[in-house]
Amino acid sequence: MKIYFRKLITIFLLLFVFSLHTVFAGEKQGTEGHYSITNFETFEDVNGVYDFATISSPAFSEQFQLYKQDAISLGISKSVYWIRFVLPTNDNSQIDAKQLLELSNPSISKIDLYLPVVNSSDMDNLQYLEKHVGAERPSTNRDIWDTSWVFDIPQQYAQGQYIYLKLESISTLRLPILVWQENSFFKKIFIENIGYGIFYGVLIAVFLYNLFIVFVLRDKTYLFYVLYIFFMFIYQFNAHGHLKLWLNIEYSLYNALFWICLSAGFIFSILFTASFLQVHDDEAVWSKIIKMLLVTAIIQGILGAFGYSILANKIANCLGIIEPSLFMALAIFRICQGFHPAIFYLLAWGILSLGILVWILSSYRIMAENVLMFTTASEAILLSLALSDRFKTLRLKELVLTRNIHYYRDLSLTDELTGLYNRRYLKKKMQQEISRAVQEEKSMALIVIDIDLFKKYNDTYGHWQGDQVLIRFSEVLLNILDGTQTAFRFGGEEFVVLLPNAFYDDATVIAERIRSHFAAEEFVPVEDSSVHVTISAGFSILKLSDTEEILFERADKALYQAKKSGRNKVVFL
Repeated sequence: MKIYFRKLITIFLLLFVFSLHTVFAGEKQGTEGHYSITNFETFEDVNGVYDFATISSPAFSEQFQLYKQDAISLGISKSVYWIRFVLPTNDNSQIDAKQLLELSNPSISKIDLYLPVVNSSDMDNLQYLEKHVGAERPSTNRDIWDTSWVFDIPQQYAQGQYIYLKLESISTLRLPILVWQENSFFKKIFIENIGYGIFYGVLIAVFLYNLFIVFVLRDKTYLFYVLYIFFMFIYQFNAHGHLKLWLNIEYSLYNALFWICLSAGFIFSILFTASFLQVHDDEAVWSKIIKMLLVTAIIQGILGAFGYSILANKIANCLGIIEPSLFMALAIFRICQGFHPAIFYLLAWGILSLGILVWILSSYRIMAENVLMFTTASEAILLSLALSDRFKTLRLKELVLTRNIHYYRDLSLTDELTGLYNRRYLKKKMQQEISRAVQEEKSMALIVIDIDLFKKYNDTYGHWQGDQVLIRFSEVLLNILDGTQTAFRFGGEEFVVLLPNAFYDDATVIAERIRSHFAAEEFVPVEDSSVHVTISAGFSILKLSDTEEILFERADKALYQAKKSGRNKVVFL
């Protein structure tokens, strides 16, 4: 068990270092053809009362505060934020009609952009070109068809003048702002869309694969997982802006769908965890935690669907941090109890938590978003592996349990010495065969057999030698009877044979074969002394009025007549 934990810790550390290196090294080096805006000034309009004319007036300039971070990240707030910045002077000469301004967050509710422009014939006449976009606004307002908000920087851009942004959002106000050369931007979105295609493809493949298994196995754990993947896919498709881009629906419906899918994703991840890690009602602490998480996820979904998005967002962020931590703790607990499939589960949620951690530590940088997508896809694949390992483990346990059940069942129904069925099973089997014979209007025969002078044999040669006679006789029975015919040791030296579908002639032949074959058997209870042992048998054919007791009594009377008339005979009655 210690080896597993060492491997997990090693994987976490390697992925963590790789992820941080990818985020920070990637952003430091940048991509050819773009640069980040970092010289921001901000103003928080708490009540949303200021218009652009007031904000942009020289008298209001001192209200703006220098923003010290490289990328805008203002948390979740009801306030309206105004942001202004100037494109770097040393790059102004490069700005022409092929320059693009990108605001890299598809979830911002409302974005108002004010670009300063001047007429080449009248340089003193400063005007502002207005753009109004955002998740709450029609997709037709976009300059470029992309999930982020991309604007053309016109040739008339007034260099050295402030560009203004007005931001309102129910989600986290994080907003990296980039300036691109047009060709570089389209190369970037081409590669980015390939990445999205791979990401969504992985989720769809995992969904379809496990959906097939749901129909085959009818297992609720697989069902919970499939529903979790489905709603997570819709949520990711929504969160990255693709749903709004391709499905231009009313924002209220779009927003409700977003929160319902996120809530459902939480709910089915919780139900999946409870089923996969086998949380039962008698585990009071974990059972209460699961119920509390479910209630919280439901409340979050209801609040979001009814428009309380900021509160719902805060609850969702808390769930996103707390839920994986609790699930990993439960997985560790199960691993310590010997449930090995929980190792894959722990690794899956650990990798997802790692992505969330990198996302937080990197202040919501662009490269960190790619890490989060990678860890989300990895989690989906690892959870599928965890399910497969769980199924294999439970299947093996089921097979062992089934074998034990069959073993102990057979042990209770068979005779230990001869291996034949015992008297306990005879009554049940007779009832079944008689009922079947009556329903299907078929015949049935019953033979009762007794080993002749067996007590004398025991007294003469000893009980061990007597046991050898019983064993040999049971072998004769098994060799003569076919798969539909059943032999029982009734007790002591008495045996019973059931013959379904047998008439008088059939039963006579089989009884005589048993008698003659056993009479030919040679026993050597003492050295240089061979002995032959015989049997007497009585049989009867089922009548419509017979019960198992009546049929047995009639065959037993036939046996009594066979013994009375000299033994080593077969008598019908």
